Amino acid sequence: MKKLLQIFIVLLLTSCANMVVPTGGDKDIKAPELQKINSAENLKHVDEKIVSFDFDEFIVLNKWEENFYISPPINKRIKKKIKGTELFLTIEDTLAENTTYNLALSSCIKDLNEGNILDTLNFTFSTSDVFDTLTLSGKLQDAYTLDAMKNAWIMLFEENRNDTIIFKENPNYIAKTDKNGNFHFPNLNTKNYKVVALTEFDFIYNEDESIAFLDSSINAATDSFVSLFSFNPIIETDSTNTDTSGIITDSIATDSLVIDTLLKEEISYGKLEVINNDSTPCIFQLLQNKKVVKEFSFNNPPYVLDELIAGKYQLKYIADSNIDNEWTTGNWLTKTQAEKVKNYPSEITIRANWDLELEWLIEE
Repeated sequence: MKKLLQIFIVLLLTSCANMVVPTGGDKDIKAPELQKINSAENLKHVDEKIVSFDFDEFIVLNKWEENFYISPPINKRIKKKIKGTELFLTIEDTLAENTTYNLALSSCIKDLNEGNILDTLNFTFSTSDVFDTLTLSGKLQDAYTLDAMKNAWIMLFEENRNDTIIFKENPNYIAKTDKNGNFHFPNLNTKNYKVVALTEFDFIYNEDESIAFLDSSINAATDSFVSLFSFNPIIETDSTNTDTSGIITDSIATDSLVIDTLLKEEISYGKLEVINNDSTPCIFQLLQNKKVVKEFSFNNPPYVLDELIAGKYQLKYIADSNIDNEWTTGNWLTKTQAEKVKNYPSEITIRANWDLELEWLIEE
């Protein structure tokens, strides 16, 4: 009996030793949540202007210098300090009277343990009893590729500001584009402003950097969204040799191995006719993997793109305003915009010995 009891105890201990240890639960994927913000009611009239942000977990900074800004901009850096779950910001600069400020902290904070980033966080305050609450949003894209431009400065200057000194003084308001090229001003008044965008880290324009601007001023009382297209004034698109017909030779023809292969096979071509609402000089480009493989220039319709090797392509439209048979970049000094570009929204398929008609409304 004693021996049977010993065996039972051994089996019981063995069974316990094989139990699965708890994993500790699912991985934390939540960004820190803001619990409250503490500040003086009017930061204009206090000596020590401190704003504190209290979160639901321990936090650290995330690319602070890249992401944080205050609009309107001030001269002195804002001091920052983290204590556990709280972020303290100290403003030592003199603030303008009767002005609504925006502290932009999007993507500035992440949790201590898992590094989950808080994507959106803004705090507006006023140096008077009145808040400016007009808003303006927009999107910044590359003028040729139409790719979103992230981490670019969008600047508003009062309408009467002379262009010759526009980059020698601080803008009246600033915003920064997110990863999708979107930007937002939450604290505007009813004045008219010029809009300029720069892609470098400061507010100073260098002639070899990309810039965007609007031809006319905006007013947040009547304007709610603006589209900006950034260009580099010294960069044109990548080009290949153009034949005498004005059609760029297929880029694949530069590969001798491909040429040898094509010579051994009979090539069948397709044709594409683009039907749209535009009758001005224009260029159509066919691209594969973002590389131009065929280009056609037209002074007027019909827009027939022929001798196309069967395959899948992206289609780009360029308004050839100066009729020089190529995309022309813009110029800030002469206030010239880059030539308008549109990308067809979906991939097109060219089939051998097949004529394809494509209706495409070119919107302004």
